[in-house]
Amino acid sequence: MKMSRDRKVERFEQKYKGKGGFEKFKSMVENLSTLEEIGQYFGFSRQNTAGLFRSFFSKGYNIIQQKRQLRRKIEQLKNCCDLVELEQKLYNKGKIRSSKKVAYIRQIKELSEKMGYDVRIRRKRSGALDVFINGHFCAISGTDTQTIYHIPKNHPPSVYYRFAVPSKTVDYCVFILDVENNNTFYLIPHDKIHHLSLITLKTSYEREKGRRGNTSSKYACYRNRWDLLAKPNPKPQYEILSSTLKQTTIKLD
Repeated sequence: MKMSRDRKVERFEQKYKGKGGFEKFKSMVENLSTLEEIGQYFGFSRQNTAGLFRSFFSKGYNIIQQKRQLRRKIEQLKNCCDLVELEQKLYNKGKIRSSKKVAYIRQIKELSEKMGYDVRIRRKRSGALDVFINGHFCAISGTDTQTIYHIPKNHPPSVYYRFAVPSKTVDYCVFILDVENNNTFYLIPHDKIHHLSLITLKTSYEREKGRRGNTSSKYACYRNRWDLLAKPNPKPQYEILSSTLKQTTIKLD
């Protein structure tokens, strides 16, 4: 004969009364404790915790895990990591490229904050950094490597800087042309270049003398366009996360 839920709760209450019983189990679940934390408190395995939760509430513990993940993402945005410390730590480990990327992100953060923009940075478990400027999700990359496709006879060579276009969906791509401490910035909406895998940019685009037509790139208009980030995103990702967290209700009857 199948045991009723009330009987299961009663038996749990009797066995673990000294540790708060069922109400303690329920409060730990409502506070989004992990299976390990609950199991360690009561003295049983995480598998038993998951089984008891399903037995009591007819739900899988994944609903608690999802809500905890949302909360963690929000907390990560509230507590930006120390970029100077992270940059040095990566450099000391010999991860020069990763260290340089953090340096570029730090530079963008400092410039944006000088303009009065709200900057939030989330460090994910993978170590990657997500950057939000005034709520706009920005992919930031920089390079000091020059690319010369050809050397004309009567003109100086055209020097380009090549960047990979992120495949993940972001609001803006911020490209830094690292040129002898006199950097050039391109702030390009991702939807303008999402179809590309690579993009080449120059420090400036001008109409060359003796040439017909306009030789400027269609991306020239995005050079130093910090104003594109000035207007706050009405639905930033972190507010969407907060809204989702509030809407993810857990009914433990």
